Order: sequence, then structure tokens, then C-alpha cells
Amino acid sequence: MKYKLSYLLFTFFFLLSTNYILAQHFVSPSYIIDWGNFNITSGQKNSANYTLTDTVGQNSPGRYDSTGYIVKSGFQYIYDTFYQFSFTIDNLNLNLGTLVAGVGSTTSNIISITTPSGQGYQIMIKQNHPLSQRVGTTIPDTACNASSCNVSTSGIWSLSNVYGFGFNAIGINSSGATTNIGTSSYFTDNTYYRPFSSTTSQTIMSSNSPAKSNYARISYKANISAIQSAGFYQNAVIFTAVPKY
Repeated sequence: MKYKLSYLLFTFFFLLSTNYILAQHFVSPSYIIDWGNFNITSGQKNSANYTLTDTVGQNSPGRYDSTGYIVKSGFQYIYDTFYQFSFTIDNLNLNLGTLVAGVGSTTSNIISITTPSGQGYQIMIKQNHPLSQRVGTTIPDTACNASSCNVSTSGIWSLSNVYGFGFNAIGINSSGATTNIGTSSYFTDNTYYRPFSSTTSQTIMSSNSPAKSNYARISYKANISAIQSAGFYQNAVIFTAVPKY
């Protein structure tokens, strides 16, 4: 009996130490791949109205969120990393036209931002100086109705006897329809304006999630009084786009 027991124990030990369990095992002259699972399918599918990315066969694919963390499990999320950080402005030379006292004159351009997988973006803005003539005469920065706005807080600017220069930012889609995406924390709607800061860039649009072609329309408004000096006024507006990682 002692001999038989010793033989059984030896056999069990031999099998346990020399046989490996491999879910997937691939060998070539250059590589050996051992992996827990391989997808049945994954990729990006498109139709006229939809784009679908999927992972089938991987263990527990999907997006998982907790405080401070986001885990994206599945090969379809690799497409998020293909986007490069980009920021565009469609028009760099804006003209408010001939200003008429008590009549607000507006113009606009459109900005667009795309970020790779990460934590989103922040877009800031400032001016080099108020709208000015070469001799130094300026159009003052607006304070909005009842002095309700400043460089960091927007307010309604609708009264014809409230003068100055200011702007707003409204999130839109690629067709120009209002979405307020990225801008709702800064401007309630297109009646809300702010003056530009001439010293410190101020945030006008942001997101804590990756963005693919987030658009905003930036509208510039000037309203002058009857005693404003005639002449040609100009300044420069400076945008700063910062990715979050």
C-alpha cells in the first residue's frame, strides 16, 4: 500500500507542474503570444445615420465610472486615442461695419475643438486692448444692463443706451444649431455678454470629457453713444486652448 500511494502522489505532482492552461497560444518565428482571450469581433461599423464601435468576446468590455476614475475596457475604445488635439477658428479678420449710435453692431466667427482620450479641454480668451484708435481714443468695454457683467461673469445686454464692446460664446453643432455644449456654464443664451479682459485670459468654454469637433459661435458686439469720436477702431482677440489630461 505504501508503494501505490507514493506512485499516485508522484503522478499528480508531475501533471500539475508540466501542463499549462492557455486560453490562446500563438507561435511564429518571431513571436509567442499567450493571451487570456481574443475577440470574436471588434471594430467600427458605419451606416448613413450611425457609427458603432464594439468588442465581442473580451471579458467585461464597457465603460466603468467611479469618483476620480474612468475605465474603458474593450478594443473599441482605441478609436478615442486616434484623435489629435486640434483647435480652429474659421475667420481671423472680423469687421463690425459702420457703427451707429444706439444700435448694436455684431459679427461672429466659429471655433472648433477636438481632443484625444483624456479629460477634455478649456478655452480661454482675452483682448490685447479695448477697441481703440491710433490716437488712443477707445470704445469702453461693456458692463451690460445694470452693470450685471464683468470679465468672468456674463449678464444680459439688450438696452440700446448701454454702450461698449463685448462678446458671448454659444455652443453649436456642425449645422449651426444651438446646443450650448461647453458654454452653458458661462453664457445662458445669446442675450448674455461679457467684456473682454485685457490682462488675464478668462474661460469661455470647457468640458471634462473628450470632445470630437465641439463648436461654438463667438459673437462680438459694439454699441456707441452719440458723442463717440468718429474713426477706425481695432484690437486683437487672443484665444488659448488647453487640453486636460
